[in-house]
Amino acid sequence: MENMENIEKLISLCDELIGSKILFADKKISKILEIIAATPELYELMSDCLSDFDKGLEFKLAFKNEDGKSEFVMPEEEFKVLALVFCLMADINNGKIDLDELAHTYFKDESGRIDTEKLMQTIFVPFRNLIMEAFGSSEEEEKYLPLSQEQLDNLSPEDKLKILPFPIERTMQYIRNPEGIYNTFIAAKETALQMIERLEEEKSSPVSEDVTLMLNCVLIACIDQEFDLLVGLVKGLKYACRTLKPLRHYMRELTEIIDQQIRKETR
Repeated sequence: MENMENIEKLISLCDELIGSKILFADKKISKILEIIAATPELYELMSDCLSDFDKGLEFKLAFKNEDGKSEFVMPEEEFKVLALVFCLMADINNGKIDLDELAHTYFKDESGRIDTEKLMQTIFVPFRNLIMEAFGSSEEEEKYLPLSQEQLDNLSPEDKLKILPFPIERTMQYIRNPEGIYNTFIAAKETALQMIERLEEEKSSPVSEDVTLMLNCVLIACIDQEFDLLVGLVKGLKYACRTLKPLRHYMRELTEIIDQQIRKETR
């Protein structure tokens, strides 16, 4: 990805924000917004999330004030989390929302003092994590680094299933060729499984049923190690998923997994 350096910088700034005091948060938020505006991939992601985001309604649902009690409730949908936090940061940066006042209203401990850690963990940690999931990072890639045979032998059966989703006879091939295509099949299969699980939470429709069928074909292509078939399926899925907002972030991840492999084979 061309702008991976900017994305890594954004994640680093989010980490700094999460660990900072409210007094210094405004400047870090301003820098985060600058990077989003200057990075096409991040800007496009936020635009997608905001396209059908009802800010007034979602803010009302998130910032609850009932029976004299103020409470912040983050939405469940991932695209709404990104959109809400982005809008919140923009309002803070524009002076429409005072972060100190927001913290005092919605994030107080039992003694009535501002709980900065709770604010950061509730609002900005989910935002940071979803960015990492959408684009990946060097830290995320470590999940796919190969293990030694001794390490594999010491894993429990449950852990082996998590990191070695292929038949046992293919395991040694993966270990001998850690930079090969096996990593791609493992990553694509895991993402497809996540997409299927996410679709199960949504109301069934003809489109979701077609996409589920295509995702199951992706699983088969990964297990059979048919990369050309996998590429074709992903291209079709990119078109089919356009109306399924909950899958957009996963679709970006799946597309990037395939594109990375193509770049390796053509450079």
